[in-house]
Amino acid sequence: VPTLVLVGAPNVGKSSLVRVLSSGVPDVQNYPFTTRGIKLGHFYLNGERHVVTDTPGLLNRNEEDRNTMEALTIASIEHLPTSVMFVLDATALCGTTLSDQLAIRQELLERFPGPFGLNAKALELMLS
Repeated sequence: VPTLVLVGAPNVGKSSLVRVLSSGVPDVQNYPFTTRGIKLGHFYLNGERHVVTDTPGLLNRNEEDRNTMEALTIASIEHLPTSVMFVLDATALCGTTLSDQLAIRQELLERFPGPFGLNAKALELMLS
């Protein structure tokens, strides 16, 4: 099943996107660290079932300093994706500076170069 993994800092809107894009109903609150596990939602595109996953937020810190929730996000990137979409809050109202968000994104791009970016199906979904 094609899978889109949403990753980013805490409180950037990953859970809200899962709610809008799919059948998933993750808890949405206006504070960080609401997501405490992997939440899935399903959607159909051209008659084909897809999965979108909501993941716990990542902080800009060394791998050895990350907690169990952040480890779930890393495991999702390693094992689930057809594509990974980094969700960014350019306003930094999420509580993580834009520079820290970009540093997290850069770390993930270097560590997992394959699944990042948008495949044609993900792009089509976003445009429809």
